Order: sequence, then structure tokens, then C-alpha cells
Amino acid sequence: MNQPELGKKILELRLSKGLTQNELADKCNVSLRTIQRIELAEVTPRSFTVKSIFSVLEYDFYNSNFPIVNEKMSSNTNWVKDLFNLKKNTMKKLSVLSIVLIVATVFLTRSESQAQNVNGWFKTGSKPKSYETVLNSSKSKTGKKCAYIMSIEDNIEGFGTLMQTCESRFYLGKRIKMTGYVKTENVKNWSGMWLRVDGVTDQGKRKTLSFDNMFNRSLKGDNDWVKCEIILNVPKDSKTLNYGVLLNGTGEVYFDRVSFEILGDISEDTTEKKMLEKPANIDFEE
Repeated sequence: MNQPELGKKILELRLSKGLTQNELADKCNVSLRTIQRIELAEVTPRSFTVKSIFSVLEYDFYNSNFPIVNEKMSSNTNWVKDLFNLKKNTMKKLSVLSIVLIVATVFLTRSESQAQNVNGWFKTGSKPKSYETVLNSSKSKTGKKCAYIMSIEDNIEGFGTLMQTCESRFYLGKRIKMTGYVKTENVKNWSGMWLRVDGVTDQGKRKTLSFDNMFNRSLKGDNDWVKCEIILNVPKDSKTLNYGVLLNGTGEVYFDRVSFEILGDISEDTTEKKMLEKPANIDFEE
């Protein structure tokens, strides 16, 4: 793979569209630094990142004379070419259907992450463009897929999260437990599942009523699937539940099997006590 040629081609196409690096980054949902490093040939981009960039730039590199930009894709393409260049007597042993199935398998099978949005979830955080969130079909805890968030820059001062928001009306006045499974790889800073219960102030602004992001029991480095639990109160004036998995710094995190359970009503022992106006019962005789 010739990285300088790739960077030069993207630069050429971007300028022809009258786009700045920042505008291209926004349209591709990647960081500005990623575009800069690709154009400078400082990084080898993932295939779906290249596809996204070329799609925005309206350039079909499959049907062009430009060399294939992904090593795996290139090797697959060459393998198919070799298949059709076999000697005639060998080709006779292969049915047309067999060839079609082989070609389809080469181009359609994805052993790793799938470049697609996670339905019902969205990416945010302090540095969302420094991360990519996709579905993964090879390392799920159970089932066929799990969520996956990964850093796409070498150094990140901040975090990215894959999250979801829902109404809290089914849990009002309850104590709930959120359970999920998290797997980490090469997490340099920390990662964890998180849950936040929000209400609304009299001015219509969001206010946090309860929150836990597992910071005091966070996951670092490499961890196989870990069962994570968060227990919080959902006060009666709550409006939304907000939850997900976050990655602070660099690394890769897998997220699967999320569930919610009502543990019971919020008892008097777990509700916030009203602050006293003045000292009371200081002799403990009442």
C-alpha cells in the first residue's frame, strides 16, 4: 500500500471540492487530526474510514485506476484475479456457482468491526471525533453482535462514549440496577459503564439527580468480559435515564448484554434528607 499516494489523492479531491480539512472531518465524522495525518501519510487508515472519506468526496476508487488502499482488500482482490487466471482445465473443475460463492465470501465477510451506526445509540463525549463507535460481530458476549468503541488517535485528552437516553417514567420512585458486560483491550487511561438520572430545574435546565461512571472501580488495560453493575435511585421528579459505556484516553472497549432491573421502592433511608434550619436534638433526648 502506498500511503503517500493515498494522502495526495485525498488532498487533491478535497481541494477540488473546496473543502477545508475541518469540513471534511465533520462530514466524515472523524477527527481533524485524522484527516491531517492521512494527508501527511502519517497513519494507515482503516478501510471503512477510507470508504467514508471517498464517499464524501464522491470518488469511486473501486472503478478507478487508483490502487486499492486497504491491504486486506488488495490481497482479496489479487486472490480473486488469480482465481480467474487459473488454467482452463482447472477452471472446468469449478462450477460457476462455486466461483460466485467464493467471490461473495471474500468481499462480504467481515471478521472484525462493521462500519455502521449502532441503532438507538449515539456517540458523544468531550472528544467524540477522537473515537469510532461501530458494531462488532466477532467478540460479542452472547448473540451475534456487540457495541464497540475505539480510539483513532494516538493521544487523547478527553473521552468518548456510546450512550442512549430514555424516559424515566417507568422507574419513578424506584431503586434500579443496570447490568452490562464490558471487555477492554489496551485501555491506557480508564473505561467503565455509566448511568445518570436527570431531572429539570425550574428554569428548564437539566440537573443531575444521581450518577455513577465506575470511576472508583474503572477498567484499565486488558480485561476479558467483566460483569458491571450500577445501582441508583430514580427520584419521582426524574425525567430521563442516560447510560452507556465510556472510554477515557486510548484503547478499545466492547459493550454487551445491557439490562435494567427494579430493586424496589426508594426507602426513607436512601432518600435525601431535608436540611435542618437550625441545630436540633443535640442532646439526643427526643
